[in-house]
Amino acid sequence: MPLSSLNLGRSLSGKIVTGGSRHGNQGYFFQPTVITDVPDDSKIMTKESFGPVAPIVPFKTFDEVVERANSLPFGLAAYAFTSSGATATAISTPETPFGGVKESGYGSEGGIEGLQAYMNTKFISQA
Repeated sequence: MPLSSLNLGRSLSGKIVTGGSRHGNQGYFFQPTVITDVPDDSKIMTKESFGPVAPIVPFKTFDEVVERANSLPFGLAAYAFTSSGATATAISTPETPFGGVKESGYGSEGGIEGLQAYMNTKFISQA
């Protein structure tokens, strides 16, 4: 979904910290944008923006952030920043496969699973 149709949080009380404007005068390019104070039901939190936009939403517990991440029919990516090493380790590790799920598509990159898309499996029989 283009950023322009998301209202960049303006209509639902999100606060644009930086960016939020069109970049240049051709195409559909937006400045990298950071939004805070974003309600969970705003478009930027419930649709895939496919743009350089980062809604910043605090969380209190690990279970809360996992529930939020899994509440949508999309599964392309989510990022969490934390000062807790234990929480960071529980959320993700770089060697795990990453990719689209649900309505975001299928496939993986990273981990051993990410190599499968580049392989041509062959069967050779020898008598």
